Amino acid sequence: MAKPTRFTQEMMDEYFAKGYWIQETTSDLWDRNARLIPQKEALVDSRGRLTWRQVKQLSDRIALGLLRMGYKKDEIIFVLLPNCNDSFVMRLACEKAGVLSMTALMTIRENEIEYVIKNFDVKGIAIPWRFRSFDYYQAVADMRPRLPSLKDIFVIGSEVPPGTHSIEKMARQPATKEFPVRLLKKTRYSPTEVVTVGLTSGTTGIPKTAEHMPATRIATGTAYQRSVKLNGDDIVLNGINAVAGRGGAFCYSQPRVGAKTICLEVWNAEEAFKLIQRERVTIMLLAPAQLALMVRDPSLGNYDLSSLRCIACSTAPLSEDLIIAAEKKLKVPVLNSYGMFDGGGVSGVTINDDAETRHKTMGKPYPEVEIEVIDDEGNEVPPGQDGELIFRGPCTTAGYYRDMERTLEAWGTLGKDGWFHSGDMVKLDKAGNIVLTGRKKDVFKRGGQAVYPAEVEDLLTTHPKVEQAAVVGMPDPIMGEKGCAYIVLKKGEIFTFDEMKSFLQSKKIAPYKIPERLEIIDELPMKNFKVVKAALREDIARKLKAEGKI
Repeated sequence: MAKPTRFTQEMMDEYFAKGYWIQETTSDLWDRNARLIPQKEALVDSRGRLTWRQVKQLSDRIALGLLRMGYKKDEIIFVLLPNCNDSFVMRLACEKAGVLSMTALMTIRENEIEYVIKNFDVKGIAIPWRFRSFDYYQAVADMRPRLPSLKDIFVIGSEVPPGTHSIEKMARQPATKEFPVRLLKKTRYSPTEVVTVGLTSGTTGIPKTAEHMPATRIATGTAYQRSVKLNGDDIVLNGINAVAGRGGAFCYSQPRVGAKTICLEVWNAEEAFKLIQRERVTIMLLAPAQLALMVRDPSLGNYDLSSLRCIACSTAPLSEDLIIAAEKKLKVPVLNSYGMFDGGGVSGVTINDDAETRHKTMGKPYPEVEIEVIDDEGNEVPPGQDGELIFRGPCTTAGYYRDMERTLEAWGTLGKDGWFHSGDMVKLDKAGNIVLTGRKKDVFKRGGQAVYPAEVEDLLTTHPKVEQAAVVGMPDPIMGEKGCAYIVLKKGEIFTFDEMKSFLQSKKIAPYKIPERLEIIDELPMKNFKVVKAALREDIARKLKAEGKI
């Protein structure tokens, strides 16, 4: 049984007793809607439309197919799928079969994929054959001889490569006497078992493995549900992949009220406008970079967006200027939120909050969540003073899968006394809203995806021309931040941006991690034998301002 690393029985009993957690799983919620509103649409993407009854039937059949193939409790399938109906159905099927699903964003590449499969004994992987010009099947096929645990490649779509399993074909295979639907009542996970391990980048580039249970995810989804007053008539357009940020948490909000989800597989601002107009979308889930692209898109005025009642943003800091511009052009409130995929949901602006709160803060902590703002010595600081945000409660994750060291590093201790250390600097305003003021660590977010400089720096310093390297985030009006590499060369060498890019691409790291600017300098600013990255961030911000780019 995939027991949560961090939660004790005492904590779990308390959260159930207080009503923070419910005795239902994600698949229970979806199956309930299949009984109560069977003909109502639940999921829509570019390839099809599914009712609640159809989602149940498809997920049941795939779950039974996994059991027929011999999958046992807690064996792992890496669900590496884009933002589409298949992603929802496959994850529900895994939960029903008692198979642990690992999830990640589609931006990871061979290096990260191979690491995950090898280090976690992944038995199966679910992928598209190709997506956004990348051949996922070929990438997995090339590494397969080095991965003895990997037995099955599951592929979505009407056509699949030879030697793989068609998810579409599995979904057409009915139940049998040997494997009836009622079997899934015995195999499915409980609310307090780890059902999903969400992968997010670690400080060295090694993925962190956040444990998610139905109880914690549904609690977070309920908090989001309250913040936007989600109801069964809502139609939610998910522009974020459904395994990340608010896109992930809303998966646990929508089935509670029977709201419809529209999946946008590949982000495009005009396509989003078309979907809003055609589907009469009421709520949009976006990353700040996507919101910026919508505001700047010249086709904005060509579509009827009057059905929208709010836009919910997450995954990266959202600037006040962007919120104001978006609210002016899109004519709906923009609701910011704060949390992290490996820590949990913390706070959010609500649809009832005033403009000042929406524009300048991350909202109040959810009622279920405890927070403190502390100084470097661990002492709580008064409102209005900067400090690191720490938090705990029933909306938080269960720890790091198979990684006790990382769990203790992040939480301090197991059990109720553990607090998640965010690494973010905040202050509380007079009303108790969280105001994000900076980052304690060097990590920066490109379009909502965390980039950990150490991984890129380590690779750059292996180049024969490079003496030293430091990577920092630089401001960007669309992506929020992009990477800038500061490099000290070995004597007499010349190193171009194209050389750097080609070299990093050859290492097969995710494209979003590759710096988009190169600065050659004589020496890095140092203090106590450490690079002073604040000086580098100030330098690149000054240069971008002089160039008129920010």
